Amino acid sequence: MKLSDFFVKKSDRLSVKPYAYLTPSIGNVRKGILILLVPQIVMLLLTKSFAAVTVVLSAALGSVIAESIVCFAIRRKKFEILSPLIQGLLTGMLLPSTYSPVAALLITMLTMLFCKYVFGGFASSWINAPAVAVTMAYLMNMGAFNVMQLSPGDLGARNAAMALIQGNSFKIFSIDSAITSFLNRTVFGFFNIVIPDGYISLLWDTGSLIPAFRFNLITVVSSLVLFSLNMLDFLIPFIFLAVYGILVRFVGPLITGGPALQGDVILALLTSGLLFSTLYLLQWYGTVPITRWGKSLYGACAGIVAFLIVGMGDSPVGFVFMILCMNIISAVIQVFESHQVRIRLEKNLVPRMQAIKEAENA
Repeated sequence: MKLSDFFVKKSDRLSVKPYAYLTPSIGNVRKGILILLVPQIVMLLLTKSFAAVTVVLSAALGSVIAESIVCFAIRRKKFEILSPLIQGLLTGMLLPSTYSPVAALLITMLTMLFCKYVFGGFASSWINAPAVAVTMAYLMNMGAFNVMQLSPGDLGARNAAMALIQGNSFKIFSIDSAITSFLNRTVFGFFNIVIPDGYISLLWDTGSLIPAFRFNLITVVSSLVLFSLNMLDFLIPFIFLAVYGILVRFVGPLITGGPALQGDVILALLTSGLLFSTLYLLQWYGTVPITRWGKSLYGACAGIVAFLIVGMGDSPVGFVFMILCMNIISAVIQVFESHQVRIRLEKNLVPRMQAIKEAENA
């Protein structure tokens, strides 16, 4: 009896999905990302940030319209909504709540159409479409992105966070002090680090006009979910945040004139949208290398470029410019990856194929 006969007899029905994935499929990853973006929008509604929700939904609608136009133009029968919806939501989350919803819709729609025509769709594009859309929105109305909560002078202070906290830019929760004291006694005590009151509230809601900068705790939880389910690679974000954090801690004070070796890493991460953009933009499909050394180099370069562009944090658009720079660097890295694979094939596979061919002809 054949092995295939055994399985057929054991089952009344044959599965239409006979393959088992070692990692989640792209479709499941897209669903996971979309689900994890929903709490961000819900929090905007709960905090009565209706202007921000309007901008986010306008950008999402613009992206979906662009996909509809592409489907109609090429007469594609299947309409795939997840990818354009995610790209539109990401674009809207990175736009200020004061931005015109009509402008957000039109800029997102036209940018997505341009990216699909020039660079290709979803995973085939080597450039990040939401980053391009936000860049175009910034160039069209730079004044709307004037949402900095800290001045360069504040960033150079010994305790830059106090300027933000004392400026009443966001709400301080009553439980903040108790949680901060507990963390200082336990987690941060091992590293001889003491954080002031206010960081916990800052982690929950920064009060920024840019939605992606606000709910960092939700972003952290979302990253844990995506990494634990193996939906995203942990290597690139880890190396990126490590390199960026080291530069902010040790090199940043030399630039801002602050106390030596006392750069505020936590503040830089919480006020510049770095956590959100690292999770959702930094390793978008088709824009990152595929080998371990390529990913490591990509993450390290991203950390350096982010420090040069974003600086000590609180930059409204620095990260999207960094993403575009990394798209170009990634394309160069992938060229070397392809060259390396070609060398390995010529060195190992070709001789074996020739040996097999000679054996068959013998």
